[in-house]
Amino acid sequence: MKPIFCYQVPVVVGSGISGAAVAMMNPDVVIYDKGKSFGGRVSSKSKDSFSYDFGATMFRDQMEVRWLGGETKYSILEIWKSKQIQLKVNPIYDESHFYPTKGMADLVSAMMGQVKPIQGHHLKKIEVADEETWNLEFDHSETKERETVCSRSVILTLPIPQILEIFNRSKENPKLQKWANFLEPFNDYRKTLVSYFYWDKWKPNWKALGLNPHSPIPITTSLERGTDWEYQSWESIKYPKEFEEGSALLVQFGVIFSESHFEDWMDQNKNPTNKYKDYLIGELKEKFKAPRPNLIWNHKWKYAQAQLPLLGREGALQLDLPSFDEWKELCKETRITILGDWLFGSKIERIIGGIYFLNHNALL
Repeated sequence: MKPIFCYQVPVVVGSGISGAAVAMMNPDVVIYDKGKSFGGRVSSKSKDSFSYDFGATMFRDQMEVRWLGGETKYSILEIWKSKQIQLKVNPIYDESHFYPTKGMADLVSAMMGQVKPIQGHHLKKIEVADEETWNLEFDHSETKERETVCSRSVILTLPIPQILEIFNRSKENPKLQKWANFLEPFNDYRKTLVSYFYWDKWKPNWKALGLNPHSPIPITTSLERGTDWEYQSWESIKYPKEFEEGSALLVQFGVIFSESHFEDWMDQNKNPTNKYKDYLIGELKEKFKAPRPNLIWNHKWKYAQAQLPLLGREGALQLDLPSFDEWKELCKETRITILGDWLFGSKIERIIGGIYFLNHNALL
């Protein structure tokens, strides 16, 4: 496991929202990612000249942090402004929620700035090189070869199940074991199935759905917690210039439905299997009086979101916790920092604001 290169800057693994926020705060980092494109669960897709988001679909501007008995509020838009991040956004849902006009993936790209992730590298092991250095062993997806790099400081932003798999493949080490023991209570993630539907000539009855595409701040979404079709986002209202005659709907399915139908949800081209194609077409007709879509594209997130974030799921980030103090000590002792929605919660503003706060207070 001899390294081909040793970095004098932190090595970040993962190019999703956490990795991008770290890059925004410290442009000198090096980012590795196993995917062909960055963004992680903040992802957009282009299809036949139109765009849609199939992970997160919006963010809230404000977030709060409670620490040392006080509460501090942050504006994500002001954070970006202070960091010279150029990102055009529109309000959506209400005056405090926004989305990037070029798609949610543009949010990640803007924060990355000049940092270009090294793609196609799947982290397999992390092992001690010496008292001050970690070796990181990657599988390169193109060359099919192993590559090892080293760094004194490592930042992992992967879902906890993937991090624990990496630790299990690595040589036994007391520092990794401490992290594994600490992370185990947060190793609970929900699966989420996603479907995208496109019609080139059909639009729904917006009034019957309680939606108004011509409103200055249009409502595009509906949330029915606990139902099969839990979250619905009309992407054609978000991106109206791309849908003059047709329409497009993104659906993120509920946790019970997603768990039950996860394995055979789609084929290798992300088309629905015949079983689910018939089901989806039938439900569209029942719910929206919709004709057969011109396109159905399925996706699935195995680790859609952490169920029990350390700093809370909603409201202010709760930093006055013994577990947060333990997290800080582990980061300092091991020179491995582990970030992500397991720590901050799944909301984009909590992750960006949380990483900004940690960096601003010399905790990152």
